[in-house]
Amino acid sequence: MSPGADVPDTGRFALRGRIVTLDASDTVIEDGTLYVAGTLIAAVLPATAPAPPGFEAVVPVDARGSVYPGLIELHNHLPYDVLPLWQVPKKYGNRSQWGGSGNPAYRTLVTGPMKVLGQDPRLMPAVVRYVEAKALVNGTTTSQGIALFSNAGARRMYRGIVRNVEQTDTPDLPEAASRIADVEAKDAEKFLARLQQPHRLLLHLAEGTDDTARAHFQALQFKPGTWAITENLVGIHCTGLTADDFTVFAAHGGSMVWSPLSNLLLYGKTADIAAAKAAGVLMGLGSDWSVSGSKGLLGELKAARLASTAAGSVFSDLELVAMVTRDAARILRWDAALGSLSAGMRADLVVVDGADGDPYTSLIDARDKDIRLVAIDGVARYGSRRLMHALAPGETLEPVPGMPADHVLHLHDGTADTIVAGLSLGDAADRLTGALADLPALAAAPVPPLTAAPDGGVRWQLALDEIEPTGAELRPRLPLLSASGAAHPSGPGVVGLTAAPADLEPVVLDALTASGDRTFLHTLADEANLPAEYADALSHLLTRASP
Repeated sequence: MSPGADVPDTGRFALRGRIVTLDASDTVIEDGTLYVAGTLIAAVLPATAPAPPGFEAVVPVDARGSVYPGLIELHNHLPYDVLPLWQVPKKYGNRSQWGGSGNPAYRTLVTGPMKVLGQDPRLMPAVVRYVEAKALVNGTTTSQGIALFSNAGARRMYRGIVRNVEQTDTPDLPEAASRIADVEAKDAEKFLARLQQPHRLLLHLAEGTDDTARAHFQALQFKPGTWAITENLVGIHCTGLTADDFTVFAAHGGSMVWSPLSNLLLYGKTADIAAAKAAGVLMGLGSDWSVSGSKGLLGELKAARLASTAAGSVFSDLELVAMVTRDAARILRWDAALGSLSAGMRADLVVVDGADGDPYTSLIDARDKDIRLVAIDGVARYGSRRLMHALAPGETLEPVPGMPADHVLHLHDGTADTIVAGLSLGDAADRLTGALADLPALAAAPVPPLTAAPDGGVRWQLALDEIEPTGAELRPRLPLLSASGAAHPSGPGVVGLTAAPADLEPVVLDALTASGDRTFLHTLADEANLPAEYADALSHLLTRASP
């Protein structure tokens, strides 16, 4: 991340509006001013209070809305967010049934297209630019990062504008991990040793609803009463867990990432959130990926509210908003620096239109078009032209495809990763649109192997763990025991997942936002695994159109 080198010359600004702090007291200042100096919040005060020292000459900018902490996403497979929503053909019991080599449609719709995009030196940067912009325009300031690997054998994380939980380079934001070595995934005791290292592991856990999905949680008990669970284990999905399992999980300090829309689309149900809450499991949210989930956190908040209501109104709107702000920060051990708005915290902000009604309901109800500002480390990155001109004067601002002309992006960063620097969102969208429309021809064209380049240059491509065996596992699954007592591996493999050119068909680039994406809304309406009226209710929340 750039530490805010692009803020106005003074390095200071003030933003006036309804300030929804998400602090421990749930403080809401109906008419307040948030003061920012460089990357940090200097003060949060009532609008009538005197300006703090150093801000006497700073004129507050009227946000004309409600100001929230930046939204923290704890689960996404970002590179895949160029792909459209999948019309899921049937209800599955666990992850292996739909994602492995046994599902030809998966090769055609997911791994085939991503193989083409991820290894092409023109298209890979376009993927990175597009999906990062997609996160921004959906209010996300933190997500899981994008892994790259090169012909030189090096592997690293893309350094971008959206904050990355796996690479922060700053001690107040401890880095998490989302992959472990295969050898650790095969042995519960080695897995426990890894969990005892001083960082969080965000890992898929019991993804699915059948006994096979739950067995991967049960495998964490490698001796009677001894579990490979610590406060460093952040379980993604947890759809296979029972109430007793959640009690065990919470007792050992585990926390959870909930992705309700993806769970419902694939499995017809989501995690037992009432049991998780009753057990005291700390929870965050993740939109998973565009293939079977929301386009971003603003949409996933709506999906979560509907799922919560269906389960007996498990969570209040305040509790849901906390999942993407202060509770997500607590899970990462970032709560001293992010997740709420107070002096000394990092200035990651989201502003949505309007300041009436319940402040937490207002955020969940907000459409993507209602976002007025997204700032990271005090740098205005996306929002209305009025606010962007005020907070990022002199910067090059880009229009956003599919959004009103009033919405613009600021993607310039003096410390940008050279792989993507200089590539506009419009150029990225054009490259991807053309490539996805011509997938069979591109798949048939020869691509230089990822080996040492003749000129000695380094060539990077996306590290897509679903496609290429990389020596590290995104979805580690401890081995299950056979009837003879011998351990055997489980879960989808990566060998042979790439589709042949003849199997590929043109694909439409997924739109950045949901409210105007008719294809997304029509596909959502036809999803067979969603509960009755769920799709209509979600579409209504996304568009505010009549259900």
